[in-house]
Amino acid sequence: MQQEFLLLAEGAEAVNGKIYILGGGVDRHVVQAGAERPIQLRADVAVGILVDWGEANNRYPMSVKVIDQDEHEILSIDGEFEAGRPPGAKPGQPLRTVLSIRGPFPIPSPGAYRVQLELEGKRQEPAFRFWIDELTAKRQ
Repeated sequence: MQQEFLLLAEGAEAVNGKIYILGGGVDRHVVQAGAERPIQLRADVAVGILVDWGEANNRYPMSVKVIDQDEHEILSIDGEFEAGRPPGAKPGQPLRTVLSIRGPFPIPSPGAYRVQLELEGKRQEPAFRFWIDELTAKRQ
């Protein structure tokens, strides 16, 4: 099995094998100077996983992590997923599972971050990189 896609979006919802994405791929987020900490990142995570035919109908552990620019894990969302064989699937066909994880997510401060998917403890690539910038007031 492997990651097919991973991204942040302004909104993401997985329903009946489809993923609905609004504002997908957003990688720059701005907060007001002096905003309360932790920052509440108003975003959702959209995930697509391809499961091999022989791996279907089993439960697998997964983890979505947010890692800061100093390689510290600041958030981990752990769970399980299962991909079943739908009616009409062809033997050997990879099976797509889509998931959404709804925010907001607590982020300690402005800076560079990445969202990283792990399947069965194995890091998947590519990670999704994003930045939180603090809006500074203009001088008048």
